[in-house]
Amino acid sequence: MSFLDFIGLIGVAAYVAAHFSVQVLHQSPTGRLVVLLNIVGPACILVSLTHAFNLASFLTQCFWLGLTLVGWWRNRRHRRTV
Repeated sequence: MSFLDFIGLIGVAAYVAAHFSVQVLHQSPTGRLVVLLNIVGPACILVSLTHAFNLASFLTQCFWLGLTLVGWWRNRRHRRTV
């Protein structure tokens, strides 16, 4: 297993931890931990894709990361105006 494969596995663990936190532990999907895990997950997988590129995985990770950042930004902006 290469270093980049290991980074990809960290990304998978982040995804699983985020999903577990929301579905089993009933954490808020907008909570800091879940948002952080949803940023770390695709970021790590994108790094691992530099070793073995896959277009479908690349697009999925880009959209996941982008949507997470947009949601985080909108949630943060909404909190300031309230």
